[in-house]
Amino acid sequence: MKNSGTKNVRKETGGLLDTLIRIPEITIVLFIVIVSVFIGIQSESFFTTDNFVNISKQIAVNGILSIGMMLVIIAKGVDLSIGSVLALLCAVTGTLVEQNAPIWVAFPAILALGAFFGLLNGILVVKLKVAPIIVTLGTMNIYRGIAQVYSGGKWTSNLPDTYIMWGQGLMPICLLIIVAILFAVIMKYTSFGRHVYAIGSNEESARLAGIRVDRTKKIIFTCSGLLIGFATMVFIGRTGVIQPSAGTGYEMDAIGAAVLGGVSFAGGKGTVLGTVLGAVLMGLIMNGMTLLKISANYQGMITGLIIVLALLLDTFRNVYQGRRARA
Repeated sequence: MKNSGTKNVRKETGGLLDTLIRIPEITIVLFIVIVSVFIGIQSESFFTTDNFVNISKQIAVNGILSIGMMLVIIAKGVDLSIGSVLALLCAVTGTLVEQNAPIWVAFPAILALGAFFGLLNGILVVKLKVAPIIVTLGTMNIYRGIAQVYSGGKWTSNLPDTYIMWGQGLMPICLLIIVAILFAVIMKYTSFGRHVYAIGSNEESARLAGIRVDRTKKIIFTCSGLLIGFATMVFIGRTGVIQPSAGTGYEMDAIGAAVLGGVSFAGGKGTVLGTVLGAVLMGLIMNGMTLLKISANYQGMITGLIIVLALLLDTFRNVYQGRRARA
């Protein structure tokens, strides 16, 4: 009887662990609840309307960027240039503001330019046949340099209300929800989404199955660039100023959110919902550190630690699921 009971306990424990690993969204929700309760106990300002509005603005920018990063990582790549592209798009937006360009001209222009830089990354990855991390490491520095030279390091303030509105009130979170729903549908119900997963799972098999791998990779990076354009408008509206140094470290935040949400660096795994939940968790942690008045130096260290832990969690998931598959 004791042996039977022990086996049942092990079975239940294994079943719970298997569920948490197979459905990482559940794990993220648990962490979100735990982190929220902890910060709420430590700070009276946490559970307030104004604070949640501030959190939603921060989550929106990282969430939109993370969805683009998710696409690239699922296809077994990574895009380290997203923060630099955001900075360059901010610099261009500054010029448009100075020229009194209306928002209906500026917004499409920024989206198109973001898509162009994303496509350029995709073309370089495909044509050079070099790992995306190497290509985007190079373009990260190139785009950042262009942003600094183009803007001359100049900040732009006194932005028109039509520019600021994209980052105020509930607009940022509404944009994130729209983007998330759109890409969730794309990833689940379109051939493009299936092709992205197939390439990440086994690129050679995907090619033999007739999938146009190079074309799909270009589209993936183009989508990432397009989403950087969206995030740029939200970022500018949230901060109320245009700064060429914007976006520093944003690529790491996006990677952290995606991996925390269950996107695997092994490729072929991940969901939009998990990625958004990962961005929510990252946003809560960043907000909590601010409310608890943790030094900026320590905040960077803690953020880096979270990203490392997320990568370790991704490794653990892959090893565990590999053993379960062989059992």
